[in-house]
Amino acid sequence: MSSFRKNSLFKDLSEEQIAFIEKKVIRKKFGEGEIIISENSVGSSMYLLISGEIMIEKELVPVIEGFKANPEDKKVIKIDDSMNYFFGEMSLFDPALKRTASIAAITNVEVAELTDTEFDRIITERKDIGVIILKNIGLKLSRLLDNSNVELSKMITAFTLSLKL
Repeated sequence: MSSFRKNSLFKDLSEEQIAFIEKKVIRKKFGEGEIIISENSVGSSMYLLISGEIMIEKELVPVIEGFKANPEDKKVIKIDDSMNYFFGEMSLFDPALKRTASIAAITNVEVAELTDTEFDRIITERKDIGVIILKNIGLKLSRLLDNSNVELSKMITAFTLSLKL
């Protein structure tokens, strides 16, 4: 599976190591418009986008009973298979954590699902692979945290300026 070779989750893994992981994943297909992950749900697996295009949708306001969100109250990002994207990785560490965004198929989509059980087996059976994957997940989370900090700073600045008007 050439898409595995290109995925940042598998950066620095050998062909043999990637082949080992390929045996641990489940391929799944989703049709146009199907929901892959729902925001605020819980899960126990992560996904690698193999083919197709997905939409990541994140609520920008907290869910309040009786509040009806408008389309502008959401952040939407489109991702296609050329970006070698993986998502849902936090559920591998704590299945009680809620999903932070909804992900839906824009086109027909194929993903590779890695469950928390198989992830634990990889880490136990092949520490050489586990260390690299954990490092790559850590890199992604560090970048997301950095981007979130920048966005939060912008929002605080805008809010502060609006109070001075």
